[in-house]
Amino acid sequence: MEKFILKLATQRNPDIPFEDYREALTAQKLDETIVKAIYNHVNPGPKKCNSEILFAASVLLIFSPKSILLSEKVENGICNTIKKFLGINQQSASYRIKVAREVYQVDKVFKHLVDELVKEVKGE
Repeated sequence: MEKFILKLATQRNPDIPFEDYREALTAQKLDETIVKAIYNHVNPGPKKCNSEILFAASVLLIFSPKSILLSEKVENGICNTIKKFLGINQQSASYRIKVAREVYQVDKVFKHLVDELVKEVKGE
């Protein structure tokens, strides 16, 4: 059904760049070298304010964008990767993902930080 709505919207609104939105929602294949680059840039720790959340949000935006932009299920392996890099258990990783999603959608400053970090890591 959503496909048909998108097709109709594309036909009736040719000036809206739907392809850009589609591209923004396309997940990149999980690459731990990129995750490591994000980790090294953020250098997350429990004593650093929001650093673990910033790390989680950045990883989600690159490797599971639908989960952070549309509140959908996280792509396979992403939670385990966050868990491994932060050295936390599954429940804590899930909580970081939940908070990262909520803060990214509400806080403009945090969203800007995440977007800039992702651009820097991707080399854009």
